[in-house]
Amino acid sequence: MKNFTYRSFEEKENIETILKRRKRKLNRQQILSGCILGVILVTLALYIGHHLYYTELDGYVHVDANKVRTPFDIYLDSVYVHTGDFVEPGDTLYSYYMLDMLVDNANPNEEPAMIAVGRNYTLQHTIAVQEIEVMKVRIEELRKQILAEDHNISFGLSDNSHKLDLQRQLREAEAKLRALQGELDALRRSQPEARVLYGGNSRFRNDSTLVPQIYDDARSAYMRRAISYRLASDSSLITDVKAPVHMIFFKEEEILSKQHLNLEANNLKVVAYVPINKMHRINNNSRAEVVVNDDVKFTASVSVLGTRTEMIPENLRSYFSKKNTAVIAILTLDPGQTVPLWSLASGIPVTVRVKNYNAEKQDCGKPDYLWFTTGRGTSADSIRSPQETTLMQQSSKTSTENDTTPRDSI
Repeated sequence: MKNFTYRSFEEKENIETILKRRKRKLNRQQILSGCILGVILVTLALYIGHHLYYTELDGYVHVDANKVRTPFDIYLDSVYVHTGDFVEPGDTLYSYYMLDMLVDNANPNEEPAMIAVGRNYTLQHTIAVQEIEVMKVRIEELRKQILAEDHNISFGLSDNSHKLDLQRQLREAEAKLRALQGELDALRRSQPEARVLYGGNSRFRNDSTLVPQIYDDARSAYMRRAISYRLASDSSLITDVKAPVHMIFFKEEEILSKQHLNLEANNLKVVAYVPINKMHRINNNSRAEVVVNDDVKFTASVSVLGTRTEMIPENLRSYFSKKNTAVIAILTLDPGQTVPLWSLASGIPVTVRVKNYNAEKQDCGKPDYLWFTTGRGTSADSIRSPQETTLMQQSSKTSTENDTTPRDSI
């Protein structure tokens, strides 16, 4: 009775309320803990299931760049495109002068070859015109002599031998006249092709007579006829312009870069790093899903596997592996897909996702791997598909059965 405590009815109700409240709170905590544990277990199950069903490989997109370089030494006059411009075949990219032409034209002691060629054409044309006039006069005189000879023959003052000689000379003169006229026509047709585009030794005819430079000739009006243009050969997008105008660029220096709109013509492919311990997850028949981000994905197929290796970039290396060299797999995009152009930019990192259990591997017809035999090399049968190998064996067997020629008679 010493430990007996009397509680009123109100106190008993308060204690029951407190106990119920604690019980509800405990139930909520248990439910919350169960939900959290369930989420963790589901996430872990999805993660394990994903890695059991898929093998993910790191990789990147490769597209060759189109760099426009000068094939010889030039003086760049103007650039007609800017970064981001779209060009079509025939559009002008830039204009330039041949540097050798400017140097030769600025040298007072050297005459450009085209000036000598143009002068020779003019001289030959003038001589041909004068010779034609002389031959016309000779032909006219021969005709007069033949008429006079006919008169003498009619009166018995001469025989026919001199007339025949005059007629022979007339035919020779007419033939030479036709040859000269043909040569004159040829000169007239060829002269515009070899016209002189610039004047020789013009360094003292420009504004910089005191300090002559080879660039001064390019600014003169008569030199504008010698300007050349570089035209676009296909539809492309200008990605970068690296050349300031009015500068000298030597052979093979880059002027600008562009991206062809037909990326497949620029060797579009996906390069995947395959660690050695994952080689059994991919083969020549594998089809993969290439993931750029959560919104952009496309499919690709393995085209080349195991022909070269590369060092795995440091940011992709595993801290638990000492093998930092990976086998390279080349994948080509499946046709009929539409993806953003930015997702195919060269060098963009991607994730290559390959199914570990894929029934299509058994149906593609290609050999799983290429096999090498020491002393024999890589067998051609390991490159061909099983169907091709079977057809070749059947063809060889048929040709052997049809060959009934005795060996002794060969």
